[in-house]
Amino acid sequence: MKFFSSLCLVMSISIFGYAQQSPSFATLIKVASTPLKDQQSSGTCWSFATTSFIETEAMRLGKAPMVLSPMFYVHPTYLEKAKTYIDTKGATYFDAGDLTFSVLKAYEAYGAIPEAVYNGVIEDDWQHDHVEMDDLLKRMVASIGTSGYGRIKPHSWSMAIEGVLKAYLGSPPATFMYKGTLYSPKSFAKAHIGIKATDYIEVTSYTQSDFHRTFVLDIPANWGANSYLNLPIADFERMIDYALAHGFSLAWDGDASEPNFNFDKGILELTPEEEQLTITQALRQKTFEDKSTTDDHNMHLIGKAKDAKGKLYYILKNSEGSNAMDGYIYMSKNTLLLKTISLLIHKDGIPTDILKKSNLTL
Repeated sequence: MKFFSSLCLVMSISIFGYAQQSPSFATLIKVASTPLKDQQSSGTCWSFATTSFIETEAMRLGKAPMVLSPMFYVHPTYLEKAKTYIDTKGATYFDAGDLTFSVLKAYEAYGAIPEAVYNGVIEDDWQHDHVEMDDLLKRMVASIGTSGYGRIKPHSWSMAIEGVLKAYLGSPPATFMYKGTLYSPKSFAKAHIGIKATDYIEVTSYTQSDFHRTFVLDIPANWGANSYLNLPIADFERMIDYALAHGFSLAWDGDASEPNFNFDKGILELTPEEEQLTITQALRQKTFEDKSTTDDHNMHLIGKAKDAKGKLYYILKNSEGSNAMDGYIYMSKNTLLLKTISLLIHKDGIPTDILKKSNLTL
């Protein structure tokens, strides 16, 4: 059964009855990555996908494979999101959903921590389950943010929200031992991850702004008014293929809620009629403006494959447990081009001529 939570798809999946029905795929490109993660009953696909992306980037830079804690980034992001909501008197977005920007900002500010050291699950709880936590936080933040009369107590409200987060997520340690060495999250990130958040950019493809320039994309989860590089669809597609061919993965944000999508089988395709179309810039824009394309899920794009008929698919790491494809998702090319809102990528994964046209100064 599928249901949606705060712009992030949450789903419980069983593989039984699907494995024999799934087509076989021949892998064309697959970037080396870490094991799949499971967000369970949380709306934090944005952190799971981006944490997987960070792990994979560290491997690309020659670091040993590392499983990091996605929940380490959830705590500070909720606090920042709450502060913005309260400062704007409820004019900004506050919900469980979010974007890759928030993880990169938290990484830059706080570092990283292994999943084995801090997993964000309280000892007596059995999994990530944020239904109660999200409900409490939304009610608290809405009450504080719209209370008015200049009576908001900045220290009290932040401590109250911190109390809820700690009750449901626990508290990550300030220092910890890893392979015989004492680290803080910042020193661990420097030693074992080594990425720089400023080397990464979100890329989209829509006509409400000039191409090869950055603009603030108007989507609900962009509460921080973050900027995206805007590329025409041909450059957008070329960037994806160039990145994968050169060993770069991409963090994916887009629409995973189409009726024809089958997460149990691990295959995301448009309707048969749509699969025959040429996906144009105009069609991308139409589905964005009429909201038939929305940003309701995040995944991690790591490769390409083809089926027995030679049809092209893209391979994504999902964070929703197992399926007939061992937890991976195979997304058709037309689905990728039409239903992707944006992609996070290292600047070196973008073709040089696109960087030059865009005047990027990363």
